[in-house]
Amino acid sequence: MASFDVTSANANTIAIDGDEFYEFPIHSLPEFITESSMFIMTMDMCPNSTTFPFLKSKIPTSLKIESCEDFQRLTEADHMFGFTTKTQVQILESMYDFWLNDPNSSELPLPVKDFSHFGNQVRALFMETNNIMPVRCFQGNYVELFDYLLKRDGLHKVDSGRWPDYTLPYYGAVCNHVEITRRGLEVGVAVAKDCIDQAIKEKNQKMFDLFISYNVKFSSRTLELAAELGLPEMYKHFLKVAIDKKMLRKYVLKTLENKDNLEFLLYRSGVNLHAAEDITGEELLEECFKNVYNVEIFQMVDMYFTTQVTLYGKTMLNKMVNLRPGCRYMPEKVIYKDDYELFTYLQSKGLLINEFLILSAIDTYKPNRLTPGFLKKQFLEQEKILEQERIEALWDAESEEAAAQAAAEREDFERQID
Repeated sequence: MASFDVTSANANTIAIDGDEFYEFPIHSLPEFITESSMFIMTMDMCPNSTTFPFLKSKIPTSLKIESCEDFQRLTEADHMFGFTTKTQVQILESMYDFWLNDPNSSELPLPVKDFSHFGNQVRALFMETNNIMPVRCFQGNYVELFDYLLKRDGLHKVDSGRWPDYTLPYYGAVCNHVEITRRGLEVGVAVAKDCIDQAIKEKNQKMFDLFISYNVKFSSRTLELAAELGLPEMYKHFLKVAIDKKMLRKYVLKTLENKDNLEFLLYRSGVNLHAAEDITGEELLEECFKNVYNVEIFQMVDMYFTTQVTLYGKTMLNKMVNLRPGCRYMPEKVIYKDDYELFTYLQSKGLLINEFLILSAIDTYKPNRLTPGFLKKQFLEQEKILEQERIEALWDAESEEAAAQAAAEREDFERQID
């Protein structure tokens, strides 16, 4: 294991607060120092320097651990130097060997929690059971600890079983750790169908792309989540899958829950739902009524499927309200959601209020916008309009009857003359 002699490396020495500040000749430094981020950053600032200044008491001379002081010094040195992954794996290996075999390892000086990312990996190595440790790697993004466990125990042991029912990449996806998840996929850990689901739920596009690049399998539930919750690129990917697998109808119905994805589907995807054999505008609007989606969803679906403006500017939704009894009255869930915008929109399309709706507002939902007082006013105005329409209809009917009677009398008179 790489090491160097501090005393022989000394060029110039300065005493600072009782410690010795050395200027180490660069050629004498071991690889684990010269590959560290601190060394590289120092050389970038001083490219012509031939020495590397540092405190004698803080610079590690070797990765081998023979005392608790060495153990602590390496943990602190990693925090200062920023060692490479390769070096950190070597340190973990040295620490474990010291703990396992050296009698001087009693009272092991573990770093405090969150002292550093590497320090947390050291804590996990000595505080977690071997069965749960791989899970902690994926929950904490402990790539170096995971690589050490692979080196020590092998992939089969590290990846054996589930904790309790999930594969390791699932934990990486839940915690949004792309790096450790990528490492797990690289070495071939098992991966289940629910992993992509978690990337969608977390709205993590990088994680999603990673799983897709490794051809991770998915389920029909994955498509539903992509439609309901997926980011635009997630939605686009599974829209193609839904078309290929002849699952477009179910995918479209789930898309109604996501305004952005619905807007893309209807107006920018290039998919012609008018030509779809098992999808109709009436069905989508019925689904909107059933789930009481927000007003933008109703408007987009109604506009898309109203292919031509009918008499008096009526749309498909107007037609459904007039011809389908189930669409005639305002859904109770509108009061539950206290959605004023949706209420006024549906009212403008001809949906009616009944007394039960007002009672529900009083006894059950206690809405702040669609208050009982507001609903009562709307109900009274509605009844006035309906009464006027009934009178006009009756007048029209009577006029038609009178006209018919006059016509009959005229025909009878003409027959008499003849």
